Amino acid sequence: MTSARKIAVITGGNSGVGLAIARQLLSANSDKHEFRVVLACRNQAKGKVARDELLAAHPRALVDLVELDTSSVASVERAAIALRTLSQEHHGISLLFCNAGAMAIDSLYIPGIVSGLLSHPIAFFESSEALRQKRGLVTADGMGETFQTNVFGHYLLIARLTDAMPVGSRVIWTGSAASQLQFKASDYQHVWGDKPYESSKYIVDQIAVPLDQRLRPLGIRCLVAEPGNVCSNFLAGLGLPLFQYLIVGMFYFIRFVLGMARFTINSDSGAVACCYAALADEDAVDSRIKYHSQATRTGKPYVAQFPLTHNKDTAAFLMGRLDGLVKRFDDEPTREK
Repeated sequence: MTSARKIAVITGGNSGVGLAIARQLLSANSDKHEFRVVLACRNQAKGKVARDELLAAHPRALVDLVELDTSSVASVERAAIALRTLSQEHHGISLLFCNAGAMAIDSLYIPGIVSGLLSHPIAFFESSEALRQKRGLVTADGMGETFQTNVFGHYLLIARLTDAMPVGSRVIWTGSAASQLQFKASDYQHVWGDKPYESSKYIVDQIAVPLDQRLRPLGIRCLVAEPGNVCSNFLAGLGLPLFQYLIVGMFYFIRFVLGMARFTINSDSGAVACCYAALADEDAVDSRIKYHSQATRTGKPYVAQFPLTHNKDTAAFLMGRLDGLVKRFDDEPTREK
């Protein structure tokens, strides 16, 4: 019965890990869970292709498209209205996957490649040292582009949807192998730093626990899951297909020969931790844990759990800044752009 379905919203759900999450949720449909999947994505043409793929595999499924660009406050506000309207057909939004993400790559960084391969070759392939990221990118809303896309756009969406999420709902952030990486309070949006992507994922790790503490009295949990090293479409913009093939080959080599479990490589393996965080029993999840997708040498995926590293003072600082930004847009209604 349609009204019994749970709504699962996946930002960036048209490709990569987001699309793999959608596939796994629909495959998990049963008497216990039956999901209506909403692909919230910027590119509606690609979204339609993804929806068609899902419906071809699951003809009885309900799959919706909502236009969402997390780098635009106006787009987030419109998407929130559409999602709230959709939620009224069911019992609210049960799952919100904050998955959409972007890394603005400028070029290959040759010094980083040479240094990484010579001094720490294994860790090098777990990092983005080979890539020079663009600096100084600011959105029309006046925020760092990567910060707004990966963090604030989702934070605002959560704020707008909280009262449409029933008891038992969950927010699942797609994390990364984040570290402090030049994080500075004076440039917390990492507009002028060299690692805006990693900084944005560091912020996700910092805010997950206090956000869970804020939402938990409402019956909503906030969790972080890491897909591992997935060969995503981040590198497509370089126009170097041979380099991409080289990276894929090295990933398989490292995983098989060295047993590096974080090299999940494909999106389906990368999505298993996100789905675990979404579907596990309430007493099996903890916001102080980061759920990692990993894979055996032969590629069998599984979920590992590690403590989520965060600093209370940094978390409080970031929550204050994010709340301030939300208030700014509460006080200054966003005009259509």
